Amino acid sequence: MKTYHTIIIGGGPAGMSAAIQCAKQEQKVLLLDCCEKIGKKILVTGNGKCNLTNLRQHSSCYRGNAPDAAGSIFDVFGLKETMELFHELGIHTKDKNGYVYPYHEQASGVREAFEAALFANHNLDIQTGIRVTDMIPSKDGFRIVAESSQDEPEKEKANRKKAAKPTKKKLMHFAGHSVIIATGGLAGKNLGCDGSGYEFAKKTGHQLIKPLPALTALKSGAPFLKKLSGVRNPARISLYTKEDGLLAEECGELQWTDYGISGVAVFQLSRFAAVALEDGKNPYVLLDFMPDISLKEVKILLLSMAEKCGYKNSRVFLDGFFPAKLTPVLLREAQIEEDFPVSAWKEEEICRMAGVIKGFSLKINGYMGFEKAQVTRGGVAMTEVTGELESRHLPGLFFAGEVLDVDGTCGGYNLQWAFSSGSVAGKAAFLRNQLC
Repeated sequence: MKTYHTIIIGGGPAGMSAAIQCAKQEQKVLLLDCCEKIGKKILVTGNGKCNLTNLRQHSSCYRGNAPDAAGSIFDVFGLKETMELFHELGIHTKDKNGYVYPYHEQASGVREAFEAALFANHNLDIQTGIRVTDMIPSKDGFRIVAESSQDEPEKEKANRKKAAKPTKKKLMHFAGHSVIIATGGLAGKNLGCDGSGYEFAKKTGHQLIKPLPALTALKSGAPFLKKLSGVRNPARISLYTKEDGLLAEECGELQWTDYGISGVAVFQLSRFAAVALEDGKNPYVLLDFMPDISLKEVKILLLSMAEKCGYKNSRVFLDGFFPAKLTPVLLREAQIEEDFPVSAWKEEEICRMAGVIKGFSLKINGYMGFEKAQVTRGGVAMTEVTGELESRHLPGLFFAGEVLDVDGTCGGYNLQWAFSSGSVAGKAAFLRNQLC
């Protein structure tokens, strides 16, 4: 059984960052990943363009049950250090209104830059297609049990006689003084995120904040959704529960689907809706379709336009403001018939219509699952780890990335958390091993 100074479980952005920091000065490090290539999750970030980070760093961009805990990690390895890391790896970047992308806007190039640096490090062993099945604390550190995660090739499967028994997967054993769990969450199972890190955490006595999908679409049972599917319009989206009032709000493009609502602004709110539903509460959103002006100004605008367009019926009139598929829904909510002449609108119709435009209510009854989510809300509680992300229960065990209870908003923040937390854990493991 080969022994290493540090064993890193998970070869995503957090695991790769950790490996860069701890595989140096003759400390031997093993990086294990269940996928056929390391860094696979990077390939789907930023719609394939890889939004690496964001120049606008603020605590509100990171969520969790202990949100301030993330800030202490960024104090150690933040935006400045991350940009220096990109430079060292030969990743030239560009700024697009604060959003940082690789200059070539190719996520594959970022993955390859990390891979090249890691494979060039003679202190680092990398084994892919390996699934860790157990992590056992020992006197001198940890023993890792793993097996091949690759399915038998179809050609070999076809050639094998039906009567023959499937080939047993070979078990492998490794020993490490320190272990870094960077297995990701549950969002992206096809990218190796299977929640195994949560099982290792629970087995070793760590508290978990229940993992739920985040940065995902929301569901509703409203009967008009199929008619609106595919429509996009700007809106301020405010999420409420009857029990707690306003939870969060975002502005942006609203995308209607046959099951509910989607779009970046909805993604930003989704974690709060998921938690509310999990707690048995009744979330709903108020949609403001003219967020740049006040209710009073909407009334004045409608009155002015109605005076000029009295020859129109209500539907044709409203088509001048909103997508044609949306106007019947708004009129129905305002209790105005589609063929009702605008010339007959009185203050009552103006007020009802303005109220709907500024506060259209939509009940939320669900959310898209992990297969559609971009990230996981929840994970190992930040109160369970030190400022160096080392377990408070089991010295030598570290956590990094999405496995921890930190999730960022859209815009490069989740990758920033991965790079920062992985680097902090890697540096801490390296220093700990020097003292052992």
